[in-house]
Amino acid sequence: MAQKKGLIYRLTMGKDNLPDFTPDRLPGTRFQLFKDVFFNRIGALVKINLLVLLFCLPAIAWVVLMQFIKQADGSLLPYSGNVGIGYPIVNDVVTLGQQRAFQFDLQTYLILIPCIMIASIGLSGAFYVIRRLSWGEGISVASHFFQGIKMNFLPFLWSSLFAGVSLFLVLANIGIYNNMPEIHIAWRIVGIAVSVIQFVLLFSMLVFLTTQAVTYKLKTWALIKNSFLFAIALLPTNLIILILSAIPVVLLMILPTFISVFGYLLFALIGFSYIILLWTVYAHWAYDKFINDKVEGAVKNRGMYKKTEADVKAAEERDRKNNNIRFNNPKKRPKKITSIDEGETFTPLPTSFSRADLMRLEEEKEAVKRSIDAEYEDVEDESDSVPNETENESAAGVAENDTAALAESQSDTPESGADEK
Repeated sequence: MAQKKGLIYRLTMGKDNLPDFTPDRLPGTRFQLFKDVFFNRIGALVKINLLVLLFCLPAIAWVVLMQFIKQADGSLLPYSGNVGIGYPIVNDVVTLGQQRAFQFDLQTYLILIPCIMIASIGLSGAFYVIRRLSWGEGISVASHFFQGIKMNFLPFLWSSLFAGVSLFLVLANIGIYNNMPEIHIAWRIVGIAVSVIQFVLLFSMLVFLTTQAVTYKLKTWALIKNSFLFAIALLPTNLIILILSAIPVVLLMILPTFISVFGYLLFALIGFSYIILLWTVYAHWAYDKFINDKVEGAVKNRGMYKKTEADVKAAEERDRKNNNIRFNNPKKRPKKITSIDEGETFTPLPTSFSRADLMRLEEEKEAVKRSIDAEYEDVEDESDSVPNETENESAAGVAENDTAALAESQSDTPESGADEK
């Protein structure tokens, strides 16, 4: 009975019954690649997310601070002023509260622009590390994170400036039209729609701008032009990717308070890494399809295994050999296999072994394999050449019938036939 392994052994050594690694066990599609990285490298993704969170702390602190200020200001407004006890009489105090809240929102969105630029510095390192993860390259999270910042922070800085301004325009437009009821509803709809369209278009460009910045050496204008072309040409799939990216944020906004606490904790652990990995896998699909054939030295399908015709034939051959199970006649006593029954020994490797020792060990293994195969072939040949009792009886019966039929045919043959011949 096999000894049960302890918890420490399983954590340090892993499972004992894992299948052997073969190339066809690598992910073969983009979805499989995303799933493979997300579930098998979850520890690295959490570390990356926490590093990004450090650079997002100024933005988070500013938003939280402004929320407290808005609440404190709202509590000081004289909503009971009409009673006339200790407060001055203020007309339309509700409208005044809405206007002051909108002013605080504008301040929040405006100061948030440089905070987003600071956060983008951390994103430059995260995009670089996750690109290496999706390509199956080795990583040291902290080292490669700061290496990515050093190499790519500049494109992320100026692109995040546009992203912050775009977000400010969307939120400011929504606030302006909500606080100015005298504006016709048609103009409100048009204004909000235009601001949302530019926001979606810009973020579609950011999907490709950020991933190109950590993959190719391109100038600023080339980055902008390529990103714009991808944003327009792949608009339907871009919308799907943006919706998938926004799902965690939307859930945090609509979940009840007691559940959203766990949602914020989960987003702090994996949220940014999930979005970056999704953008990276999708963008590299587009690059393989439209760019990499034209780039000298570019390798397509990085991190994936695409089966060729030769690979399919090799897999079929392996399956055929595995299904070709040896069968011995149960009525025949099997021959003794000396290589197995008597046992073969190998020369043990010394403590400090060399390449020559490894080659000698490989030769000994091949010799034992050839010996076993030869003895199995001898057993199969003997089992084929020596029939069992049933086969002997049936063969004897067939021989007797053939002899009787031959004698009968000879007795019926006329003698004139021989003369004519």
